[in-house]
Amino acid sequence: MVTQVAEWFEANRQKMAYALCWALTPLFYVACFPPYEVNEAAFVFLVPFAVWLSFSPSFRSVFWTSFGIGWLAWTVLIFWLHHVTWAGMIALAGIVGAHFALWAVGTAWLFSRARGEGLWKGVAPSLGAAALWVIVEHLRTHIFTGFPWLPLSASQVDEPIVLQSASIFGSWIVSFALVLLNFGIAAYLIRLVGYARTRKRGVCPEFYLALSFIVAISFMLLRLSSGQQREHAFQAAVIQPNIPQNQKWDLAFERKILEQLEWLTLPRKSPNLDAVFWPETVLPYPINDDGPMQAWATRLATGVGAPIFAGAMGIEGEEGALEWYNSVFQVRPEYGLFPLYYSKQHLVPFGEYIPLRSFWPWMEKVVPINGDILPGKKPQLLPLNLENTSLRVGSLICFEDVFPSLARESVKEGASFLFVATNSAWYGKSGAAAQHKAHSVLRAIETRRPVLRVGNDGWTGWIDEYGSVRNSLDPWIQSTTVFKISRDRRWVGKETFYVKHGDWFVWTCWLLFGLCLWIAPIFVDKKTAT
Repeated sequence: MVTQVAEWFEANRQKMAYALCWALTPLFYVACFPPYEVNEAAFVFLVPFAVWLSFSPSFRSVFWTSFGIGWLAWTVLIFWLHHVTWAGMIALAGIVGAHFALWAVGTAWLFSRARGEGLWKGVAPSLGAAALWVIVEHLRTHIFTGFPWLPLSASQVDEPIVLQSASIFGSWIVSFALVLLNFGIAAYLIRLVGYARTRKRGVCPEFYLALSFIVAISFMLLRLSSGQQREHAFQAAVIQPNIPQNQKWDLAFERKILEQLEWLTLPRKSPNLDAVFWPETVLPYPINDDGPMQAWATRLATGVGAPIFAGAMGIEGEEGALEWYNSVFQVRPEYGLFPLYYSKQHLVPFGEYIPLRSFWPWMEKVVPINGDILPGKKPQLLPLNLENTSLRVGSLICFEDVFPSLARESVKEGASFLFVATNSAWYGKSGAAAQHKAHSVLRAIETRRPVLRVGNDGWTGWIDEYGSVRNSLDPWIQSTTVFKISRDRRWVGKETFYVKHGDWFVWTCWLLFGLCLWIAPIFVDKKTAT
């Protein structure tokens, strides 16, 4: 009986590997991200896929399997988008799934060049697979205007020790290390099975390389986050008004919204308060083109005794040729609006504008956007004047914090900290806010700047330069509080290596992938290669 079972497993091991690939890879891939936050799942989610790949399936099979797995996993991860559009959610999940398929086929190609025996034959393909993952993540940042949502590094936001090297390499290094570890574990398991069958001993260089690498970028770089010299920076009142999305642009609720903001803001008055922060597009009118709205906001700032950083629509131009912007303004006590303001640079296609509107006017019937919002042209910083110094506020609106380059540009311009104004009310009580917050953690570490996030209904809180959440509000409720923001004086006025040099590690990965393609056959035993 035992012999028969063993023979059955031997005869069906490829089918079992394929079944486990379908069952476990999407499950672990979803589980490692917020809101589930089983970050350890990121260490093994590709192991079933890598084991199945060792059976040398056809490229066609690899493509359709990985495309299906990617589509399934991303449908679950961005299921919250169905609150806005079911068709868009399914299509977007398919597009990101296609990126996963691109990576899988490229990885299969790498391993096909290293078929045969040899102690080191798996090293180059494993390194190449990790490099290719980074390349595909970077492509996802740019293709179709970019959707770099949930890079693999975002799975580790609750483990800041793993992320600290992002200040040098960008968060790409963490994605690289995790993929490399997955293939190292897979190789180790394959060697264990081989030993059980043949009793032939041997080391597993892929596993030890991966383990050494992830230790090197985490525990060996503890110095990057140790010895902090924290000092008080400023006190910020944050307003989370929790305005339902169906009320934000309804004329019947205009007065109610303004009364809520006033009721939540004025009690924050304190001699120690330095600023008030409101979420994205919280006001029902454009603040810079409405005399009563400006007067109301100025009265509120004067009453609270501190400047208000307000997310609101901005408007420029003359009647008949008006230009609309999604912006962050500063309203000063007594003096009113600061003359400069930040406007969102990276807009949401089909949410804030229709790409190539003149080529498909019929799209207006499908996407209810009466007019396009225009993008801002630069990272306009806003001043926060304190008693003994002045800070410069780098603003990011909505999903702009998922783009590393925008945060880098603000810091290169001299931002002292980053302010993310956002609104997740579009997506209901879902994991969208928690997933969105994860990107702010990455931006804080990459730039070594505190990040203050204020959402309409969450996630509202602040994150220090090392990715630790220092304080936050409960989501999906109307709430307000004062955060005491501190900073590490060692990074005041200084730029990280990543801020200075950008995505240099991505270009290194392109070189590494090409090198691995070239050397993959070299370590194969030519006598046994097929």
